[in-house]
Amino acid sequence: MNQMRVKKIFIDESGRKTMEINVLPEKYCTFDCVFCPLGHNGVTTSKAFHFSETDPFLLSLSEQIDRENPDVLFINSMGEAFSNDQLEDFISLARAKGVKVSLYSNGFLLGEPEYARLASMCDEVSCEVKAVDEASFQKFQRPFEGCTLEQYLDNMAGFRKNYKGELVAYVCLVKGMNDGSECAARIRENLSRVNPDRVIVETVTDDKFGKGFGVSSDCIKKMQREILKD
Repeated sequence: MNQMRVKKIFIDESGRKTMEINVLPEKYCTFDCVFCPLGHNGVTTSKAFHFSETDPFLLSLSEQIDRENPDVLFINSMGEAFSNDQLEDFISLARAKGVKVSLYSNGFLLGEPEYARLASMCDEVSCEVKAVDEASFQKFQRPFEGCTLEQYLDNMAGFRKNYKGELVAYVCLVKGMNDGSECAARIRENLSRVNPDRVIVETVTDDKFGKGFGVSSDCIKKMQREILKD
């Protein structure tokens, strides 16, 4: 079954009608996080691939955009959207129809010039800041071989310097990885390097991994105060 599809249409926190899409046929990602709600049967890679399902979905998506008239096309895929070598076609389609583009990426590939160029075409880019040190990065986020936390942060920070749109950083609190009180300062330090316009603190909530890796609402509030304090 082809997973490329319009996932849902909703009104976001700013009151914009948002069309959320997946541009991958299955999971392709630079990381294989232990708490990933997509499971661990995908491809861990930093490369882009050509998928035969893309062109038919682009045709269908064009019709759905015309019919639904969204304000925003939110590219939030099963893994890393850059893994589709036709990502630019999705961005260009939306822009040609006067629809803003929001791209969700874990952020590692923003250090690659071609991927940074594609992201710069978007009105909003979301990335992730989770790990507090190299050990937790390797243990919990399990990147492709050779990838380090230092490189990861540098890639996002380098993109931020030239990006003119809104950069949003998601901090997902994971039990045993970054939920301790001593972790807040490290997360703040990492966020200061990336310098996002906005930070969203959340936790793992899906049915499969939420119990094992999610934290309490009190923990979220406490960590949020510490992470976002001036």
